[in-house]
Amino acid sequence: MKVLIAGGSGMLGKKLSAILITQGHEVAWLSRKSSDHHSEIRLFHWNPDKYFIEPEAINWAEAIINLAGASIGETKWTLSGKEEILRSRTKSVQTLTNCFKNREEPLQAFCGISGAGYYGKGDFAFKETDAPGKDFPARVAKEWEDCYNQFNSQCKPKHFSIIRMSVVLAAEGGAFPKIAQPIRLGFGADLGNGKQPINWIHIADACNILCESLLWDGIFNASAPEKTNNHNLTSSIAIILKKPIILPAVPAFALRLVLGERASLVLEGNHSDVSKLLNQGFKFSFPDLKGALTQILST
Repeated sequence: MKVLIAGGSGMLGKKLSAILITQGHEVAWLSRKSSDHHSEIRLFHWNPDKYFIEPEAINWAEAIINLAGASIGETKWTLSGKEEILRSRTKSVQTLTNCFKNREEPLQAFCGISGAGYYGKGDFAFKETDAPGKDFPARVAKEWEDCYNQFNSQCKPKHFSIIRMSVVLAAEGGAFPKIAQPIRLGFGADLGNGKQPINWIHIADACNILCESLLWDGIFNASAPEKTNNHNLTSSIAIILKKPIILPAVPAFALRLVLGERASLVLEGNHSDVSKLLNQGFKFSFPDLKGALTQILST
């Protein structure tokens, strides 16, 4: 298919694009700037602030994958930062809706990424039918998905899916290099009490889920089936890197002092039940943390 990706220039989008191309799909990105140029990827201009998409993109696309949105971990949770996180997600989807709702032929597929933070915190596995949480990441995911549902009702793609993605672990970027670097330097330590759940997935599995979801319908949790916590993640990285963990845990109050409300991203967490994903027939390449970390740290 001709797959149009919003947010394609990010870490996940670049890896996903490469995989889609190897599978024989054509890929294009919606881009605000020309510096995103890639020899195998077509660029179409868009400006969600003005609800604009280059008309040719609307006729070209047969499927859409939406990854667009300001990073919830990198953007400060000030009042303006929270507004930017929310606006960057909702306006992007609203722009897609406004521009594709009058298209003559329905899209073959639409897949929208959401977050595992939808459920809020809890040390048990949430299912797709569980209610949303009450904290800021949950609010962001809920409003994001509300916009996706509006897209579905107005644009009526043949296949429509929402993927609630957990933290993507990759050597190329995202959270993982920041987690691993202190351990490489000999300054590794648990965060808080170390018992908080970590909801994670290897980037290869994340991309393969997004690829396969072009033929799916519904909401799916995207997380590795193996449950773990902050202590296990830290100690596993240290073992693979052959580095000792000699420092005491970083206390929660210190993290809150540095990160403010964003500290909840590392001090709290949840797990995702992936029974629905497995029943869909998806096969994980990296179902366990040790295998995933070994591959990432070898690249």
